[in-house]
Amino acid sequence: MQFSSLIFVTAFLPIFLLVYRFASSSKSIAVQNAVFLCFTLIFCLFGGLRGLVVLLAATLIGYFGGLLAESAAERGEEKKVCGVSVIILVAMLAWFKYAGFIVDGVVMPMGLSFYTFKMISYLADVTRGKYYAERNFGHFLIYSASFHTVMQGPIVRYDETAEQIKNRKFTATGFAEGFFRFVIGLSKKVILADHAGEMAANLLPRSKALSDMPTVGIWLGMLAFTLQMYLDFSAYCDMALGLGRMLGFSYPENFDYPYMSRSVKEFWRKWHITLSSFFKDYVYIPLGGNRMGARRRTLNLLAVWLLTGIWHGATFNFVLWGLFYFAFICLENALADRGITRFPPVIGNIYTFIIYNVGWLIFRFEKFGHLRRALAGMVGLGKGGFNNHVVKVTFSNNLFFLIVAVIACTPLVTTIRKKMETTIRDQQKSFTAMYVGKLIITVVLFFLSLCVMTGSTYQPFLYNAF
Repeated sequence: MQFSSLIFVTAFLPIFLLVYRFASSSKSIAVQNAVFLCFTLIFCLFGGLRGLVVLLAATLIGYFGGLLAESAAERGEEKKVCGVSVIILVAMLAWFKYAGFIVDGVVMPMGLSFYTFKMISYLADVTRGKYYAERNFGHFLIYSASFHTVMQGPIVRYDETAEQIKNRKFTATGFAEGFFRFVIGLSKKVILADHAGEMAANLLPRSKALSDMPTVGIWLGMLAFTLQMYLDFSAYCDMALGLGRMLGFSYPENFDYPYMSRSVKEFWRKWHITLSSFFKDYVYIPLGGNRMGARRRTLNLLAVWLLTGIWHGATFNFVLWGLFYFAFICLENALADRGITRFPPVIGNIYTFIIYNVGWLIFRFEKFGHLRRALAGMVGLGKGGFNNHVVKVTFSNNLFFLIVAVIACTPLVTTIRKKMETTIRDQQKSFTAMYVGKLIITVVLFFLSLCVMTGSTYQPFLYNAF
């Protein structure tokens, strides 16, 4: 069951919210947590019993591993306990994620990559003495398995959510803000991301037909896939954060308009922020970070980007994708060492735009032959020529869509909204008109999304595969 499926939007979510609202009226956080856990387990069961068993197993490893590491600290053996727990978690992840290449029938449970990293961050923080291990297994299970973050994150640290698990409030304001964020994500997914995905599938087919695609078609398909990647993943995060806000949770943002970046380093500070910060805090810095000279820094970055690529998948393109970004991070570090720390605005934007578009092209094609054809066609060395009638018609028919999709990848709408709110506040005008306008937008987008979902084929979130 996915956030963008009809069964979730029209059945699971309304029933859950009604029951949870009734539970919140009791003023007992224990009752609210019990209801939340019950619906979380039901949600996870839709992914199959095996997936739920794996989730519970990973949770138990994190829970008991934290307790044992804390008690072992008196003997100075907390790192050994943490290491063993992490090795078990990583081995479990590696088996389900990569064994399918050599053994038939191994299917990775959805969300395993994400909640495994949550368990690893928890174990590392407890071992470092950042906070005490959680004694209440129910609270810990909410942290590991919450249905609105279990499948694709954000990769939340335990100290970012522990207090909210134990003490939060269900408020009308929080619910309204959360539902608005959820609807924005839903519409971004089903109206924009899925259509961009259809364009990418037609213009960048994973077949030999790619050889006949003209250069303009390759670039247009690459743009469509680039738009799909951001709109799809950020849509999930909007919906996850919105669901959390409805219930009184507040989670860290996972995106900060990365396509507006002026360097590759800035791009990765704004894309999948919780994953980037995980690798920084639990891999890069423990290895020495940038404190041990340029050569060691490069080796540390190589480890981070190899792991980043492998985390996404075991096929060659994901490793190549990680090394591709490693090369440009090293290039920018070398320039920074020579005093060039920033690019001119327009040049930086164009440079970064080209890099992340080519990066997503590598990301898309798991077979080398397909990637080779795409790269050849991109620079005019393909068999399809420069342009053709089909690509021209595709572009003209989707011009308005592309404009809207590009705007959705920028902070333009958010900036306008914030300026309107500031103006109203400064002039001491009534917020009623703004609230009514926001309500109308929410209702229109929600029902428009339902119409699209009813009349189209369901498309899962891209990052479900990782």
